[in-house]
Amino acid sequence: MTSSAHPIYILGVGSVGSFIAHSLRSLPEPPPVTLLLHREDLYQEFASKGWKLGLQLGEYGVLEERTGFDVELLASKSAPVSTDPIHYLIVTVKASATTSALEPIKHRLGRHSTICLFQNGLGQIEDMNERVFTDPSTRPLYVLGIMQHGVYLKSPAEAVLSSSNGCATVGIVDHGNQTPARSHCQFLLDALLRSPTLRCTELMWADLLQVQLLKLAANCIINPLTALLDIRNGALIDSPELLSIQRLILKEISMVFENLPELSNLPRDQTRFSVASLEAAVLDTVEKTAPNSSSMREDIRKGRATEIEFINGWIVRRGKELGIDCVTNTCLTQMVLVKSRQSAKDDTAKV
Repeated sequence: MTSSAHPIYILGVGSVGSFIAHSLRSLPEPPPVTLLLHREDLYQEFASKGWKLGLQLGEYGVLEERTGFDVELLASKSAPVSTDPIHYLIVTVKASATTSALEPIKHRLGRHSTICLFQNGLGQIEDMNERVFTDPSTRPLYVLGIMQHGVYLKSPAEAVLSSSNGCATVGIVDHGNQTPARSHCQFLLDALLRSPTLRCTELMWADLLQVQLLKLAANCIINPLTALLDIRNGALIDSPELLSIQRLILKEISMVFENLPELSNLPRDQTRFSVASLEAAVLDTVEKTAPNSSSMREDIRKGRATEIEFINGWIVRRGKELGIDCVTNTCLTQMVLVKSRQSAKDDTAKV
């Protein structure tokens, strides 16, 4: 079997997973795409719609449907457990759910596999290595993806792309002393890079990490503050008090970023991660997403677990490693965890 015959599996068919799956099947010579589902009701929803995924450009745009997907229900007790090796896996579940979502398929992943993560936050790779792929000699190759499209689910199997101005970025994660073979993941990268809808570009790992850090800084402000205050993104720039809190958060983040060993070999640029540059990145994101309700706010409102430990929590953990006390980010992380637990408890009580 040639590499082009291996299907691209997608774990997590929310807004981002649906968007990627639809984009891949829209290519002139589409790769085989297999959707991995954990929920019986979602599996039945796809079945009722003829195994189609729809993508709509804009709230009132035309719905374009794509077919040809294979679908696996991972939680089925009646279906036999598949042992087919997975060579290409795109993961779009929430960062906090990554290791548990991989559990049913970890026996199908190994050195032959490439795992591409399109998620918020950082720290998932370290978590996977510690809890799933504990043997370095059999670990998959990792690719990190950054999604900068505005996309949301209108209903199961139907996503809406809010505008055509977004983009995506991917890069092969640096494996330290090991140089990953590009041929190992070439088919997956080529499929992502040739999609006109995804508008995906590739960066070297050091450059991609810097882009991801800027996005993380914005998430460290927008997600916890909108979740705790139950406000939309745009409200973050309406209050002088909120702006002063944001500066305290960013001072800690700036110190952590400036001292990361992963960036120590790069030319020293004192302005790249200064508080002022991080503030500009946050403001740009807030202005572009002003009417939006952040994912963390929605998680809290719906009684779901948040990704706080992979966002502000990552800043706190890296700060401890570097001897930097991130008091404000620690406080925010704890406040969100408490509110998340209370929200889940209230949601259970309603049922």
